[in-house]
Amino acid sequence: MKPRPKTLSLHQRPSLVALESLGQALEPMDGFGAFLKALPDIYAGRDFRRLAQRWALCALEGRPVGMGFGAHVIKVGVQSHLLDFIDKEALGCLATHGAGAIHDIELAVAGKTSEDVAASLEVGRFGMAGETVEIWEAALGRVQAEKIGLGEALGREILDGDFPHAELSVLAQSVAADQPMMILAAIGTDTIHVHPNIDGAALGEGSLRDFQALCRFIATLEEGLWINLGSAVIMPEAFLKGVALARNAGADLSGMMTAVLDMIRHYRPTQNVQMRPPGEGLQLQAQHELLVPLLHQAVFWYLNQPEELDDA
Repeated sequence: MKPRPKTLSLHQRPSLVALESLGQALEPMDGFGAFLKALPDIYAGRDFRRLAQRWALCALEGRPVGMGFGAHVIKVGVQSHLLDFIDKEALGCLATHGAGAIHDIELAVAGKTSEDVAASLEVGRFGMAGETVEIWEAALGRVQAEKIGLGEALGREILDGDFPHAELSVLAQSVAADQPMMILAAIGTDTIHVHPNIDGAALGEGSLRDFQALCRFIATLEEGLWINLGSAVIMPEAFLKGVALARNAGADLSGMMTAVLDMIRHYRPTQNVQMRPPGEGLQLQAQHELLVPLLHQAVFWYLNQPEELDDA
């Protein structure tokens, strides 16, 4: 029998992010249209408006909008904005990797997440929150028993577990809304992988199902929008493979818009999301906790004022 690492309760583990730190999604504020019109029509000012307009037009016309995001997006508290996009049918597909799912799960279970890695390593407790591991183990059992993807399995564990903050979980609320939510695992990169009862076969099976579902969605993105929000490697690589498969199958993606939103410019998002795919590519640099709420305001302002939309 493989020895199990010593775990501790997530509720007792020190965490850097708590409920009171999270942001809130607001209805469009009075005067926000004046702010949009006052932005310079050059570089980021132009691209910000263009992205918000394409997003709003997609929502109005039923065009597909998808997003791949990194773990930091959940840590900095913009999940309420993503959930509002889902609830108002302005975001039809979400994908992240294992770390993003871990932070989402921990917030749902305990209302807090994000370890102090250096301090936890020093005392031998990094990645040892027992509840987090148990939820993953149960979800991997669902993957094989129910033949579903990893994202759906994790979302159902949160919903069925009746956790106190499930309303904040992008995983759970995507499943509740019957919307695709994909988790693409990269073996060895997530804390849960060190635990011996994590089923590698189920992890690969569920993740591959989700990747295949992501590829099917990418093939529908003609005149749609794909956003890479804060993922530097895994989501950009997966997106490019989905584009490659879509083009191989003859899908026309020439009218697609892609957007990279991150704090700094990275090689893979720039190349694999902005530059290489067909269609128009944009990139905006800013902190997630500022840019996502601003985009949320802008998109819904345009949705409420469709006469202000240019041909996006």
